[in-house]
Amino acid sequence: MDVEEDSEKKFAEYIKLHLFDERFLSREKEKKILAEGVTRFEVPLEEARACLMDVATELDLIFEKDVDKLIKEIMQVFASGDGYVGANEFQHGVQIYKQLSSGNVGEGDAKRRLKQMMLDNDWKPRRRGFTVLSAIGTRKWFHDIAL
Repeated sequence: MDVEEDSEKKFAEYIKLHLFDERFLSREKEKKILAEGVTRFEVPLEEARACLMDVATELDLIFEKDVDKLIKEIMQVFASGDGYVGANEFQHGVQIYKQLSSGNVGEGDAKRRLKQMMLDNDWKPRRRGFTVLSAIGTRKWFHDIAL
């Protein structure tokens, strides 16, 4: 076994140790692990990524970036047609986000992330309340979410 293979094997064991009890891998933790691989174990970045992906598959981990990509597609379905997302649809998105993250993202954080996603994608909050006349009803449910 050459030095490079030994470094990759040690890095894989390091990943397993650090993610043993995890189900959800945040971007921050992913970046920290990759930085350790490159600096401490001297594994090239692409090989460090491949190693992390292999271990993640073995441990059945969920990546934050994958959850974000999936929830964006779901929210896009909610906004399709008129570009508006209603309060109930938004709340469903929050619950889905929490479920996909295995509870690692709380209610408040999920709301903030989805609000930012709506702003980034120019999706508008639908009025809530009495909506026979479009001027009646409020978007307070959306505006009350702090970023």
